[in-house]
Order: sequence, then structure tokens, then C-alpha cells
Amino acid sequence: MQTVAIIGSLFFWNNIKANFIEFPQVQFIHFPYTAPKQSMDLIDEAASQSDILLFAGSIPYYYCFEKIQAQQIQAAYLPFDELMLSLSLLSITHNQNIELSKVSIDLPKEDSFYQVMKEAGIQCASIHLKDYSWVYEQQRKIDDFQIDEYISFHKDLYEAGKTRLALTSLHAVFVALKQLGIPSSYMVESKHTFVTTLSKAINAYKFSLLSASQITVVSIRSRENNIVNNHLFLENIEEICKTFNARVSQSQSEPYIIYATRGVMNKTNIAHFNSLLQQLEKRFETFFNIGIGIGYSLQEAEMHSSQALFFTNKYNFQESTLCLIDEESRLHGPIFENGKNIPLFNNDKQILEIAEEIKMSAKNLKLIKQFIVIHNNRAFSAAELADYMDLSRRSAERIINRLIDHHFLILSGEEQPYNQGRPRKVYKATTQFNI
Repeated sequence: MQTVAIIGSLFFWNNIKANFIEFPQVQFIHFPYTAPKQSMDLIDEAASQSDILLFAGSIPYYYCFEKIQAQQIQAAYLPFDELMLSLSLLSITHNQNIELSKVSIDLPKEDSFYQVMKEAGIQCASIHLKDYSWVYEQQRKIDDFQIDEYISFHKDLYEAGKTRLALTSLHAVFVALKQLGIPSSYMVESKHTFVTTLSKAINAYKFSLLSASQITVVSIRSRENNIVNNHLFLENIEEICKTFNARVSQSQSEPYIIYATRGVMNKTNIAHFNSLLQQLEKRFETFFNIGIGIGYSLQEAEMHSSQALFFTNKYNFQESTLCLIDEESRLHGPIFENGKNIPLFNNDKQILEIAEEIKMSAKNLKLIKQFIVIHNNRAFSAAELADYMDLSRRSAERIINRLIDHHFLILSGEEQPYNQGRPRKVYKATTQFNI
């Protein structure tokens, strides 16, 4: 059974708890806040009591983004999608009979609104929109986000008689507008979106457990093979192994071999490992070459460890040298030398050549190729690529059009979204992309 911590307002919790029945093997616990920024005060306790964190939206998630990344916390947020927007607009026009020109709307990306209107064939000349797309593109710091801006946006329009209703994607804004007596609605939180988001988060968590269980083999050899008292050195290695909950081979000859799991090695930071290594250097008056290998099998991990140890011989630092080869046969290191990361099989040359040819950033091209590989080169829409790359729909469409112009992508066909609206164009990579 997994434990999921919900970080969000009481309003959000009450809206989604009816969907918990879809996950009988999950225990849900609530960490409530009244303002998104308070998520920063909740994340440590929530992470310590759960397997997965689910944030009410992108704003509280990005307040905690740096800590999530630094501590490798399993976390997700309930995304805003076009289904939520479509249901919300349908509810307003059908149940409250209010024209869209009389509605003020805040949402993560205004492109979502125009896309829904376009696909539904609706013309809307006058509309009041305010988005916070910069949060996703990280053009400014999340601390620049001010809830009061969005409250004032709706309030000023309503008091000026330009609108009759506020539609908000922010819980705190909805609560504040209600307190001010301003007619408002919160975006419909669809069951489909919640179930899909949490299912993906649970699958990612299970995959991380599989990754953490990968075998790690550490090979240690003194720089000049000059350890006099092998038995004493072995005792010191065994002390280090206690830190990693690992086991050491009892061989009295170099290299000395440590067996552990990837999860255990990840939990012990490199700085601590380095400090233990420095103690060995001082005690035995020598530097060390260390090769770490990760693999899905013992044989693979041992082979990678041996290869990584071999690569340490290429460096002649006046300090110990550590290299690592991961399960994808990528070489990382020397670890203590400015965090270098060197792939053994480097395919980036193609990316650089394409980037030069079509005048596009290599970073974006690498993300696109990674997206295509992960999805087994199935047909994809501009919206899917935009979500993966954290770009606006329009930016993704510009990138796609440029790749089509240079014959790296082709228009594959169309798909019908949600059984309504206009079909979406879908694309596939050509053989020129060398996937």
C-alpha cells in the first residue's frame, strides 16, 4: 500500500476525496494550507509521512520545486487541462446563462482557452483573461507570484460592471472572492484528471523503487597498489560499508569490492562519501581509484564497476579519483572534478548538426528526441509536446513546423479529442531524425 500526502486547501480536499475510492490500495493524508506559499512549511513533514506528494496545483508545487529536486522527493501536482476548462465553461454557460464576454478568467496558460475556443468553433471577440504561464517557463522566480494580483484582476472588472462572474483556477482566489461577495466559480476538477495524474505518480514511484533496487558494485584500489596491511584496510572498508548498509568481499587483494543497491548509495550524499575517503587517504597515506558500476544484474554491475575503475587510470590528479558507469553504460566523472558527466556512447553529435542546420537550440532538440524515444515514436500532438517541454502550445507548434519544413517530422494524421470538437493534428518523426 502506498501513502499519498495531499498538500492543498480544505476546499481542494473536499472536492477530490470522492475519487479516493478509485485507489483502494492507497492511504490518503491531508496537509492543509490557506495560501499556496504555505506548502513550503508543510513539505518536510508531508514527505516524511508519505511515499508520494500530490499538490493541489502548479503554484504550491513550484514553491517547493527546488526542495523536490534537491531531495528527489516523489511529487506531482494536479494539472490544469483543457478538459477542466471545457467543463467549467460549459457549466457557466449552461447553468448560469452568462456570456463568456461577461466572465473574467484566470488560468495557467491563456493558450489553453484559445485552443478550446478554436476546436469548439466558438468566436469570442471580447474576453478577460489573466494567466501565470511564466511559472512554468520559470522566467521569474515563484516568489514574484502574488495572489492579490489575481484577486484584484477579478474584483476590478466586476466593480467596473464589465463582468458578472469570475472563473478562477486558484483556490485562494476563489475563497477571497467569495468573502468579498463577488460571484465566482472554481474550475471543475474532473475525476478523469485526478485519476490519470495519481496513476502516473504511483507508476513513477514504483519505477523509482525498481531503480533503487538496482545492484551497485564499488571497486576500490590504492593508487600505487601499496597497501601494506590488507587486513587492516579491509576492516576500514567494512566500517564504510555500515554507512551504506552494504557488504564487502572478503578478498585480501585489490581491488576491494563492495556490493550495495543504488537506493542506498543515493541516500548517502557524495560529500559524506568523500569525507570517508579522505580519512582512508590520511590513514594509509595514499590516494585511491574508485569505480562504481550500476546494473540490472550482478554481472552487469560488476562489469560496469571494472570499466569505471579502468577509466580512473586516465586521470592523474593529486587526489583520489572516482568514476561511475550507470545502467545505460554512461560514464560519469571524475565525480569530484566539477561534476563532469561523460556519456560512453555519445549521440549528441547528430543533435548539434541538426541544431546548426535548422537554427534551433540543441537543448530543445535533445528534449524532442527524448520525448519521441520515450513514446516509441508514436504519433503525438502539439499539446503533448508542449506539456513535456514546459512550453506554450504556440511555441511547440512553431518548433514542430520548423522540423516539418526540414523533413525531420511529418504530419501523420488527426485525432478526435474527448469525442467532441475539431480533430487535432498529430505528428511522427521521420527516419532523418535517426531514432
